[in-house]
Amino acid sequence: MVAESTRFTKSGARGNGACSKEWLEEHPFTSVTFLFGLGVGVGLLVGHTIAEAAGRTLFHEDTLTEKLTSQIRDVLKHSLPQGLARHLS
Repeated sequence: MVAESTRFTKSGARGNGACSKEWLEEHPFTSVTFLFGLGVGVGLLVGHTIAEAAGRTLFHEDTLTEKLTSQIRDVLKHSLPQGLARHLS
């Protein structure tokens, strides 16, 4: 009877750390996958924050060449006959 009360006291006194450790030991693949995903998410968040702080955005902005190409295509599309303009679309 004393041994049972001691066992219940020990199991009742164990904290969340022991429960977490047991869960990690029972589900190793799930825990590794979850922590990997969490690490990737935090890494992307930190990288995006650093990039914004440096003045760069993660979105593509048209370069000068792309802008000129678009303007030339628009001019040609509006000045050529309808049959040839279809080939530029």
